[in-house]
Amino acid sequence: MKKEIVTALLAIGALGFGAAVYGHHSFAAFFQTDETTSIKGVVTEFWFRNPHARIYLDVTTESGEAEEWMAEGGGRNVLTRRGWSADTIKLGMELIVTGSPSRDGSRAIGWNSLTTVDGSEVGP
Repeated sequence: MKKEIVTALLAIGALGFGAAVYGHHSFAAFFQTDETTSIKGVVTEFWFRNPHARIYLDVTTESGEAEEWMAEGGGRNVLTRRGWSADTIKLGMELIVTGSPSRDGSRAIGWNSLTTVDGSEVGP
């Protein structure tokens, strides 16, 4: 009976660990790391979280329509060690995001750098 309980607990533990590993993804799985693109938009939302920080922006197209884009960066722990806080990105900021475009063609970019429209680098 003890052997069966131990086996069941190990199986449950292994399944739980597998789900945790699956929950975090490789950057290259979602973004084209061999390409670089830039977008300019106004920040509508900033997620200062793990496993990845996200910035949502309204980007104005050439035809004048607004599109929502998502920029994904390092996690809260990494950014905090670099001097960031939840107040580093403010709603209404106009940013230029440079980074890797999404693999699936969605309006997403894995950011490499963030600058303001006057050329100042964002973040400490």
